[in-house]
Amino acid sequence: MSRLICIAILISMIAPIVGCGVAKDTSIQVAVKKALDDNKNISADKLIVNVKDGVVTISGELGTQKEIDLAVQVAMVVEGVVEVKNQMSLPDNYGSTDPIMNDFGLF
Repeated sequence: MSRLICIAILISMIAPIVGCGVAKDTSIQVAVKKALDDNKNISADKLIVNVKDGVVTISGELGTQKEIDLAVQVAMVVEGVVEVKNQMSLPDNYGSTDPIMNDFGLF
């Protein structure tokens, strides 16, 4: 059974117990994480996605600013998302003097 099906089953079991808001936030969290994972231009394995009342907070480290901007854009179009809070960071060595190298995540 796929991971998403298992998560959907768990959500349907938990919703009556904890209320619709939590189940909806969990559903949004799963959808945002999947959208980030599916995007080949984002290294989503280092990202943490939290949702509260439709507000998505993404934290973790990505290689370039372009990747961070794309992650915010991808999350924002997921159904149910009302806001995306960006708490992502760049690697410590990102401040290279060569912007081209930064764009490719080489520094």
